[in-house]
Amino acid sequence: MARVMITVPDEFLKEIDAVATEEHRSRSELIREAMRVYFAVRGRKSRSPLLNKPGVQRALQIQEEASKKLTGSGWDGVAEIRRWRGEL
Repeated sequence: MARVMITVPDEFLKEIDAVATEEHRSRSELIREAMRVYFAVRGRKSRSPLLNKPGVQRALQIQEEASKKLTGSGWDGVAEIRRWRGEL
């Protein structure tokens, strides 16, 4: 298994650690799961049972709703990101 070093903001790392602790798993396990979901959303074939989890299904639903906003005029991606950051 390969190792990868990434840099994330402190607030992001705190959230990763909180979720990992809550779910009794390591940072690496959590990030691997997040990547599997990301690849599945992008359309890559995945046989992962993670896609059947309610939380993953909700994330996919949110992503689909956001995609629908893109088709309308006047959507501001920067404003959307700022709005989400304020809610974290």
